[in-house]
Amino acid sequence: MDKYAKGIYLTTGEFAKLCGVNKRTLFHYDDIGLLKPSFTDEKGYRFYSYRQLDVFVLIHGLKELKLPLKDVRDYMDSRTPQHMIDMAARELPHIREEIDKLHGIRRMLEETIVLAEEGLAAREGEFRMEHQAEERLIRSGPIADGDSDESDPDRTNEFRRFDQLTRSDASSFIGTMIEMQESSGTDDPTFFFFVRTNKKRKGLTTFIKPEGRYAVGYHFGSYEQLEDTYAEMLRWIDGQGLRPGRFGYEEYLIDDAAVKDEAEYVTRITLEVRI
Repeated sequence: MDKYAKGIYLTTGEFAKLCGVNKRTLFHYDDIGLLKPSFTDEKGYRFYSYRQLDVFVLIHGLKELKLPLKDVRDYMDSRTPQHMIDMAARELPHIREEIDKLHGIRRMLEETIVLAEEGLAAREGEFRMEHQAEERLIRSGPIADGDSDESDPDRTNEFRRFDQLTRSDASSFIGTMIEMQESSGTDDPTFFFFVRTNKKRKGLTTFIKPEGRYAVGYHFGSYEQLEDTYAEMLRWIDGQGLRPGRFGYEEYLIDDAAVKDEAEYVTRITLEVRI
């Protein structure tokens, strides 16, 4: 007790507070032999040393890596400098994978906020002209208009395949890219899935969306009525003395992830324009 009085040792409560855990966690670690107190007095009170904080931090870190407590205990029972080096080298790749996943989730949440806020601020029937910078896109293979029904299994399978291929490379949600009828020379436009990206990767088709003027508008409601908004936008573009360019782009600002009713969906439509 004299040593504790001099501040050399900490009570279970003090050490638990230092570690940011409940006392019961330390009791459990003691019971299973994972982290024993420095000493226990004659009354059964446990006392810990400041030096044991490093041990707790290591144990807690290994737990955060989802290692079973049994494996952590086995390591603690047989730890050596080389064992520590080997264990750290073995776990670092898993940590990098988790960091990459978290970065992806962060990008997704950040973009969710930006898109949803734009959708909430959008006004139905209002169109504008924008100068947009060049963008690098990853694009899927072509999807014929006959396959454009979202319930079509081929379209669904292509979407899933494209999502899996681009998930680690993309910095945006998947949108739909449409080759306009006038440009394609056919009555049926060709569709593509696309995502924005800052990378190149073998096996994926990169498309450069050119810098230039674009008409921007918003469709409110079900995707089945998108053609009505396209028709309105094309009339507006014609009224500006312009004509549509080669591609249009659909991006889903508010969709089933945010609302239950399709009538509340908001889709941004961006059309390349030419003089």
